[in-house]
Amino acid sequence: MQIDDEPQGRVLDEMDGVFVVTTEDGVAYRLDMDERRVTRTVEVGAGVRAGLDPESDALVAVATCRVGAPMVLLIDRDVPGVLFTRRTSATVLVVEQVSRTTLPSAGTARP
Repeated sequence: MQIDDEPQGRVLDEMDGVFVVTTEDGVAYRLDMDERRVTRTVEVGAGVRAGLDPESDALVAVATCRVGAPMVLLIDRDVPGVLFTRRTSATVLVVEQVSRTTLPSAGTARP
């Protein structure tokens, strides 16, 4: 898999790879399109990020993800009787394709 050096403009559900999507409220979403997982982190100090959720969620679908608009994801939070949850983000500022091991910033972010 080739990693582009320049930021992407969007993520489509059929894409492969790992993307970090940063929104205007400071939340970074790590979308692992190969493993179909999403992890949210937020900056809690200079260069230190913390997870917003106890663990990553299963990614059912990327409904929309493009710079300049809110991102809409369908996720499975493993709630009995609930097929999926719709998660809408703040406006997307940056979409970056990253290597599998890269997380947004170092610090307390969980893998």
